[in-house]
Amino acid sequence: MATTKQKKLKIKKLVKKDILSTTRKYKTTYKDIKIWFNIINDTVFESKLSPFNDIIIKDLSRQKCIGQVVIHDWKRKGSRQYHLEMQKYYKTKKEFVDTLAHECVHLWQMANIGDTGNHNAVFYSYRPKLNQIGLNL
Repeated sequence: MATTKQKKLKIKKLVKKDILSTTRKYKTTYKDIKIWFNIINDTVFESKLSPFNDIIIKDLSRQKCIGQVVIHDWKRKGSRQYHLEMQKYYKTKKEFVDTLAHECVHLWQMANIGDTGNHNAVFYSYRPKLNQIGLNL
């Protein structure tokens, strides 16, 4: 079994090879969201992050963002769902993966530790963990 350090180095190499090698416009796919969610979850959150309840790829220009986590609360049922919304296109694949990682941190804040999901100290505490594998918050 690989150590955590070995795993992070392997992911950093993958980021360099798969993401940084291309500077073309990137078209978002559900397959890549799933692949990169699993990589981020495994290396940053030790596989303790539950997947998003739904994933939607759409034009987010009206919302003035390039990715977001939308919360759906059902008061009567007492349940909450977290939906990921991602832009259809990104400038590069790196921007896509960085955005997904950013939204994963928000999901962790809200679903796992009951935080607000704001850009606060908890949110920024994940910057070094993402930087270790070549991603930006």
